[in-house]
Amino acid sequence: MYAFKGVLYAIIHERNMRIHIVVTLYLLYFTSYYRLSPIKMSLLLIMIALVISLELVNTAVERVCNLYSTKYHRLIEIAKNVSAGAVLLASGFAVAVACFLLWEPDTLWNIVVFHCESPERFTLFVLTLVIAALFVVIGPKRMADNAKSLFKKNRKK
Repeated sequence: MYAFKGVLYAIIHERNMRIHIVVTLYLLYFTSYYRLSPIKMSLLLIMIALVISLELVNTAVERVCNLYSTKYHRLIEIAKNVSAGAVLLASGFAVAVACFLLWEPDTLWNIVVFHCESPERFTLFVLTLVIAALFVVIGPKRMADNAKSLFKKNRKK
């Protein structure tokens, strides 16, 4: 239970975690257009888990450092930079692995055509992009609060 609370905390409070979640969801969706072997799919999942896990560790390091001191300290700066660097490095390698596994121009083009040939599919895809952008930028808590306030305003009328 505590582990889920930790993941949820990072999703609510860390924009970069929300970026990783959104990219993961789109990546997993797009892999459905490929015939990836179990080994290739496993490699992709391992890279996703590595990036998200390191983002969780980075969040923990940042919070512990902030607990110690909110004033500038060279060692705190190093700890935060190193943990953020670990996420950056893993993310870069994850992108490289995804490119190696998924770089098939014909399949990529078929994905574009599939989503653009139907106005309904195109609209739905653009809507998911808008929702994903809102999720990343304002976060799930503020999205929920804004939705609640909309419903409360409509009930008062």
